[in-house]
Formats: sequence, C-alpha cells, structure tokens
Amino acid sequence: MASVLEQSIQVNQLNQDIEQFPQVHPITPDMHITHKGVSRLVMIDRYSFKDTEKKTLKTGDFVVLTVKQDPKFPARGLGIIHSINPEKNTALIKIDEDYRHVLEGEEQETGIIERSLDIIEKPLEIFYEQIAKRNATGLASVEKTEEKRKEWFGKFYEELVSMNFIPAGRVIYGAGSETEVTFFNCYVMPFVADSREGISDHRKQVMEIMSRGGGVGTNGSTLRPRNTLARGVNGKSSGSVSWLDDIAKLTHLVEQGGSRRGAQMIMLADWHPDIVEFIISKMQNPRILRYLIENTEDESIIRLAKEKLKFKPLTQQEDAMYQGIVNYKNIEGFGGFNEAIIRDAETKLRDGGTYSVHNPDFLTGANISVTLTKEFMNAVENDEDFELRFPDVENYTPAQMLDYNEKWHEVGDVREWEKLGYPVRTYRTIKAKELWNLINVCATYAAEPGIFFIDNANDMTNAKAYGQKVVATNPCGGVRLTLNIAG
Repeated sequence: MASVLEQSIQVNQLNQDIEQFPQVHPITPDMHITHKGVSRLVMIDRYSFKDTEKKTLKTGDFVVLTVKQDPKFPARGLGIIHSINPEKNTALIKIDEDYRHVLEGEEQETGIIERSLDIIEKPLEIFYEQIAKRNATGLASVEKTEEKRKEWFGKFYEELVSMNFIPAGRVIYGAGSETEVTFFNCYVMPFVADSREGISDHRKQVMEIMSRGGGVGTNGSTLRPRNTLARGVNGKSSGSVSWLDDIAKLTHLVEQGGSRRGAQMIMLADWHPDIVEFIISKMQNPRILRYLIENTEDESIIRLAKEKLKFKPLTQQEDAMYQGIVNYKNIEGFGGFNEAIIRDAETKLRDGGTYSVHNPDFLTGANISVTLTKEFMNAVENDEDFELRFPDVENYTPAQMLDYNEKWHEVGDVREWEKLGYPVRTYRTIKAKELWNLINVCATYAAEPGIFFIDNANDMTNAKAYGQKVVATNPCGGVRLTLNIAG
C-alpha cells in the first residue's frame, strides 16, 4: 500500500506525462500492487521506467532521489516535489517518513530537504502492473504477427502480474524499455590475457557490461606476479593485485542508471605468488594488521602487513594533550572524559602515535575471493608447505613465450600448464596453515576474502560436457553459491 505522501500523486496528470513515453503503460483503476518498505523503494529505484531527461518534472511530482549523499553509502528515498528553483538547479522535496531517519536537525523534523536536480529522478511506473505490462510487451515483441504478440503478451502478463514468475532484475528493468541495457544480471569473464592489450581488452569489456547494468566476475590468476620481468619493455610487472585494483575502480566510475552501484567479484588462485598481498589488500583495521605482524612467522605476511600499515608519531602538543587526558583517570567523574576517551589516550601514548592504513580505497570496487584447490586444502590438513607458483616467463624461449601469450589465458591453471610441458617457477613456499589462518583472520575482521572451492566446482559442473570449465563466480554467486561458466 502506498504511503500517505504517495496518495497525493495526481494520477491523471501522471498519465498525461506518460503519453510522451511509448514504452510506459498508463495507470488504470485496476492497478493496486505497489509493494511495501524496502521492496517498494527497490521497485521504484531499480526497475521503474523514469523520465531521465526530467522533461516532465514539476511541482507535485513523485520522485526518487539520493536523500543522504555519502561517497560509499548513499541513502535513497522517495518524496514529493515541493518546489523547483531552475536558477539554482535544485528542488525542495518533502521526504516520505520512512526515509527521514538518515536526515539530521531541521531536515529530519520537517522532512523538507533541498537537493540538486541531478540526483532526482521521476518514476513513471508507480504500480507493479505497469512494469509487468512493459515486460510482457517486450518479451512478446519477438513474435512475427500481431496476433501472436497479443497472445504472448497476455500469457506473459498473467504470469508476471500474479508473480508466479519474477524475472531477474535486469530483465525487469530492461524488457520493453527500448534501451540498450543487458538482460543478464551478471557475467563471468574468461581469464585475463597477461599483456597490456589483454588487460585493456578485459577492462573495456567490463566497462561495457557494467554500463549496461551487468555485474562482472574476474579471475586474475593469469596475471604475472609483482616484480616479474616484462621483457618486452625491459621492466618489471606491478603485479596482479595492482592491475585488479585498476579493474575494480570501474565500479566507482561507471554509472548504472544513477540508482545503483555496479558489482564486481575478483578472484585469485591460492597458488599465485601474489596471494598474500591479495588477501591483505582490503584489511582496513590497523589493530588486525599489527596482530598479523606479531603472530605470524611468515616473512611475506609480516612485510605486506607492514606495507599496508601507516604510523603517524605524536607531536609534542598531541603528547601533552593525551597525557593531560590520562591524568584525569583517577579523578572521580574522569574530569568529564568517558572511559573510552581515556583508554584511547593511553593507547596513543603507549604506541607513541596513531596507526592507520595506506590505500584505504584499494580494491573497494569489488568483492574478493580466493579460489582454493584440493592440493592446498590437503596441505592445510597435513600441516605441509605449499608452493606459490607461476609460469617461468622470465626464462621462456621465444617459442615458449609465443605459446604463453596465445594459450596461457585459455588454461589459467598453473597445474595444467605444467602438465602441458611448460616450465613453471616456484616463487616461494609458505606454510599452508599460515595462509589458511591469514584468510580466516582477514575474513573475520574485514569480511573478505571469501573462498571458492574451484576444483570441487569443476568436478561437479556439467559444463565439462560442453568443453567448458568454471573460471570464477559472478558477484551474485558469492552470496547465492551459484556457479557461472566462462567458456
């Protein structure tokens, strides 16, 4: 049921506006499905067809907008246009009560906020039946005769409006919209070719998919490790993790209809020499980085944790200030300071400064997961060493390098590559349990990385019957435990 605010929508006026958009079906008296709460907001924000040019926008219109602007966690909401100021390119909007909790002060009390027109959108479909009709029209449009189109429109609409069948979000958004958006929610990309051209082509495809509304899964295990020689330019590689961060940044750069941030899943194999850097890359908690430094014997974990950690010594003024706070510790009432403030001051004095992290936004454009092999899990169970390996590109002959450039990204597995007779270099060994513990500590305190048992996936998939294999999952797969196939 629509909110009290939404009940003020002028349906006749909205239908007049809809006449300018042939994709949109007008509101009829029998329409009643609006959904509630978050479902209502998602329907309007993600799937409703909108007047993106705002050519019909005016006072009294029902709109969806960014109520709270935050670089990482913007809050969306619904409201009614109170007035428009063309000179300032802003509007006053009365926000529905369900979305006022993110506001502060007078804005929260009155529900009236001023926002740029750039972050305001006007939905033309406010009932689910309108969306169902648009979808049914689009899905039936492939039929060759008008009679068949009407027949299948009716069949599709009946299933959709009764909610016997709910298509994927990109279908709901795109079908019948006459826009060049994808009808697939998520994609898994083939392995990345280990070259500037290969990375550039992969990046271009990711950008194209995301711009059309799709999410992307990438396995970066085919990219050569950090500091490996790149003979073509007589330099050294910046490493797989740096390149994967560049791909992840597309999530923040590519706009998806203004209402949703894109999604990426990026994976790296347990055998890859950059795996420790990859696992630590998203750790934002200085205390956990210090814990890792103090509680591991592995030199690479210690070194990479130190690289991520940033320390700022106290100035004389800061030292005196924190000492002054601590002096109130034994005074009744703590001199107006609460216990948390005093403990924080004691910690800073003990450490001689404050800890933070370098590159806090590194890889934030993607979820990350480690693809785990049976060999690794056996090594964990048996408390054995585990080799971090990659094709020995630094010592390949010209013929081997030609094969590498043409075939490595099709194989994508160092074990299979070695079976084909190509030299593989062991960069170093690590205690399997050290790597396993690192995954668990980071997953516990940073919620990442996830894990994906890629050998099990390939053993169980029917994709082998088609000459394909599981490369990674898409972003949804990390939550739904589904598998997606890249051929």
